[in-house]
Amino acid sequence: MPADIRTASLRRLRALFASLPPPTEVQRRGFFRASFVGPAWLRWTAPPSLAISGLPGWQGKRFLGPTTATNVVRRAGREVAAMTMQVVPGPSQVDGQPGVALHYLPEAGRPAPMPWRWVRDELRVLDDDTWLCMTVINLPLLRRLSFPFVLRREDAGSGGF
Repeated sequence: MPADIRTASLRRLRALFASLPPPTEVQRRGFFRASFVGPAWLRWTAPPSLAISGLPGWQGKRFLGPTTATNVVRRAGREVAAMTMQVVPGPSQVDGQPGVALHYLPEAGRPAPMPWRWVRDELRVLDDDTWLCMTVINLPLLRRLSFPFVLRREDAGSGGF
């Protein structure tokens, strides 16, 4: 990951995101560790914002198959799955370009918990092991914003889906 991306402005991160390709199905395998990027205020507020919205201890995302992923959170010193997502190819809400998004799925017959039912994470490839991602909240006044984070491959999983 380029060193200057960690503290880049939101404008620069959105421009970079628009220039990147979406990950292929083959690239979407294994566990990707998350880190926060962008202005200091965003890097500092992201972890507590995730905690109060239902993902305390968020570590990253694991791709379970070509169409399914889950968040990984740390609980009692262990990393466990939390909140399943559907992998959906299609136009990006950030820039209209072809992309791949993660949509939070209903659980136990109920809609995804709030606010996650309105959230989508969009993925783009920085390099073979690193993705620049944008979280979009699909609600009035918020859907024009996007919040960046980075996913870095930590393992490729067990080989196949």
